[in-house]
Amino acid sequence: MASTTPRFIQNSAVPTPATPVNATIEPTLLTASRSGTPVRTASPRLPPSSNLRNARPVPADALSNKATIALIRRVLCAQNAADRGGSAPAPIEKLLPPLTSRNDVDLQLYALISIVIRDYVQTWYTKITPDETFVAEIVQIIAHCTRSLEQRLREVDLESLLLDELPELLDAHVRAYRTARTSVARSPVETNHHEIYHSLCPLPALSPVPKRDDPRSIQSQADNEVAYRQLLVQGLLALLLPTEDLENECLTSLVGQIFSELIIGNLFINKLSEPWMLWEVLIILTRLADRGSSSDTSGSRKSGSTTASEMDGAARGPGSKQPWGSSISRGFWSLIQWGFLAVSLIRAFITTIALSRSLPPRPPPIATRTLGSKDHVDGEKHYDLLPDHHSFETPVKVPIAQFSLWPCLANLLEMDVRMPWLGATLSLLQWGAMRGPGKVAGYDGIVDR
Repeated sequence: MASTTPRFIQNSAVPTPATPVNATIEPTLLTASRSGTPVRTASPRLPPSSNLRNARPVPADALSNKATIALIRRVLCAQNAADRGGSAPAPIEKLLPPLTSRNDVDLQLYALISIVIRDYVQTWYTKITPDETFVAEIVQIIAHCTRSLEQRLREVDLESLLLDELPELLDAHVRAYRTARTSVARSPVETNHHEIYHSLCPLPALSPVPKRDDPRSIQSQADNEVAYRQLLVQGLLALLLPTEDLENECLTSLVGQIFSELIIGNLFINKLSEPWMLWEVLIILTRLADRGSSSDTSGSRKSGSTTASEMDGAARGPGSKQPWGSSISRGFWSLIQWGFLAVSLIRAFITTIALSRSLPPRPPPIATRTLGSKDHVDGEKHYDLLPDHHSFETPVKVPIAQFSLWPCLANLLEMDVRMPWLGATLSLLQWGAMRGPGKVAGYDGIVDR
């Protein structure tokens, strides 16, 4: 008598190689229970340990863009994630307000804001309410501040800021520090160079001078520094935020604390201003510069080495025994190289002079210093240790050759003590370029353009 079991049931007892084992166990048991026929099922085989190791998910890099975006969505886009449900995630640029004009910069700023809000805001805010509206309002205020700050930075004269104002502050700091150290070394009475420096450059935020044996001075100086940071941030918020946002005292106080304590105090003062952090930043920048220069010059070095080896081989040769022939060839090729270099420099100089007439003029200064009452009649500037802050009234057109960068470099190198003849020669050349015929280094001249 033929078996009444269908072909599907008979074939389901033994799994085929193309069918997974786990997928055939449940249909086989179900079929066997219905037909009442004992069916032998195959036990599932576990993959070897090597396959298990390979099947483990690779941990994502914490510094990758994917991990950064996940952190931002989890902290700043929690409300949108709850409302979205199972739909596809929208890009972050559409969920959060723009901070700057570049998306890559916004991504890093969003990550910084996410870390600050997660560690210092949500730790106490989630205990009060699960609502995420407060976090969204904080992000809106920060975005408004960053956009306003970017617009103001676009209007700043970067040449005067980087080459004139900041070097002037550095020069004043170096001169006051050296004066304090020299006074301590020459004074017969025991004095503190910190007190001398603060007497030359009085700063309310860093006063009084902290002393190790006086804990009150240390605490007083820390309190003054905290108060100065808060006043600075409140002044910035008053310039950057609109009136309706300034009226919300809760948000402005919280955003002010985030900027003053977490960003300026914790990030810049406690970390970036430390000596070890400054050395680390310089080392990282040096490594990046070395990588870029090595990748750019690797091909040229290889070609130059092969050319030099060919020239040496051709000059020496297997049968050449005269040393004068190799020296003459080397001198000839060095003369050719120096000739090419001189022609290139002359060509670059002539091209620069020819194109200087067509270059756009320098932008007018927005807010620079004016010549004080101690300046000479011919317009030469004279600076004290502390510049007069009341002289920032009428903008003055200062050429690049007269920026404070050059006296600052001369002071850092101690040129007036080590090589006074070189400093006098450079000063004479500067005066001739600015006041001589043609005024090449004058304002809006060839050098400025």
